[in-house]
Amino acid sequence: MSEKYFLGCMTQQGFSTEFGRLMEENDRFTYILKGGAGTGKSSLMKRIADEFEKSGHVVRFYCSSDPASLDAVMLENEGVLIVDGTSPHVFDPAYPAVRQKIVDLGQFWDAEKLMAFKDEIIEVTDKNKSQLARAKRFSAALSNVCNDSFSCSRGCIDEEKLEAFLMRFYKKILPRKGSGTGRQDIRQLSVLTEYGCMTQTETIGCYIEKYLLHDDDFACAHLICEKTAAEAVRRGFDVILCPCHGLNNTAYEHLLIPELGLALISSTPLNKLVPEGCAKINLSRFYDRSAITRYRSRLKMNRLTMASLADEVYETIKSAKVVHDDIEKYYIAAMDFESLDKLAEELIAEIKRR
Repeated sequence: MSEKYFLGCMTQQGFSTEFGRLMEENDRFTYILKGGAGTGKSSLMKRIADEFEKSGHVVRFYCSSDPASLDAVMLENEGVLIVDGTSPHVFDPAYPAVRQKIVDLGQFWDAEKLMAFKDEIIEVTDKNKSQLARAKRFSAALSNVCNDSFSCSRGCIDEEKLEAFLMRFYKKILPRKGSGTGRQDIRQLSVLTEYGCMTQTETIGCYIEKYLLHDDDFACAHLICEKTAAEAVRRGFDVILCPCHGLNNTAYEHLLIPELGLALISSTPLNKLVPEGCAKINLSRFYDRSAITRYRSRLKMNRLTMASLADEVYETIKSAKVVHDDIEKYYIAAMDFESLDKLAEELIAEIKRR
C-alpha cells in the first residue's frame, strides 16, 4: 500500500512543512540526506520506497517545486523516515545516531570537477534563489486575496444551520467509537506547482466514501473539515487534515479518515477538483444570502485576481525549475553514481536489520 503527499509548500513565512512532527515521534528513526541538487537524493529514496512497498505501507512526499521528485519517504512498517534535509527544507539531527542519522551524498562528488565551474554554479544558484523569492512574493499576494475572500465569507455563514447539518452528518458517517488514538496529522495534499495547482489524486482514490465540498470562497469547506475532524478525534479516530496552500496553510482544504475510508475533498477556485465517485454537498445553503450579497462584487473580483496571481506563481516556479535543472547538470556530471547505488543497498540492508 502507498500514499502520496507533498512535503510542504512555499508560503509568506517561507517553506512550510509539518514533517518535523513525524521526526519528533519516539518510535521513528530518520535518515537525513545532505547534498546539492543532482546528487541523487530523490533517486535514492525512490529505490528504497520501491523495495519496502513490496511488503509494507509506504508514504511518499513529493517536491512542490518539482512534482516528479521525492522530498521524503515514510516506511510505516519499519518506523523509518528518509528526508531531503537541504534548503529550503533544512532538517538536522536532534539526537544524532540514536534517533537521526545524516547521510552525506556529497562524499560521492568530484570536488575538482565542480570547482572548475565555480563561477557558473554560483551564478545559477543565485539566479534560482532570486526566482524562488519572486514566486514567494506572488504566493504572498495570492494568499492575501484568498484570505480576503475567506474573511468575507466566514462572516456570512449561518452557524445554526451548519451545526444542525453537521449533527446529522456525524450520525451518517462516524461510528460511535474508533480504534485509533485520536491522532491528528497534517499533510499537504494540494500545492501550487509549475503545472498549476496539483493534488495527489491517487491518495484520494484510495478512499471509498468521498464527499465533495465545492466552495468558491473557502470558509465553509474549511469549517466542515475542521469540525468533522474534531468530532472524529473525540470519538477516537485518527485523522489527516490537509491545509490550503492558497490560504497560507492557515485553513484546511481536505480531511481524510483512513480507518473509515472516508475523505472530504474541497473544490476551490485554485484546485478546481472534480474527483470521481464523490457525493456532492451543496455549501451555498449555509451562507446567509443577504449577507453574502453585500460582498458579491468583491468576491467576484477576488476570484479574477486569484486566477491572474496564480498564473504568475506557476510561471515563476517554472522559471526557477529551469534554473534548478541547470544547477543539477553540474552535479550530475561530477557524481559517482556507482558508489551511490552501493549506498542504497547498504541503507536497505540496515533498515531491514532495524
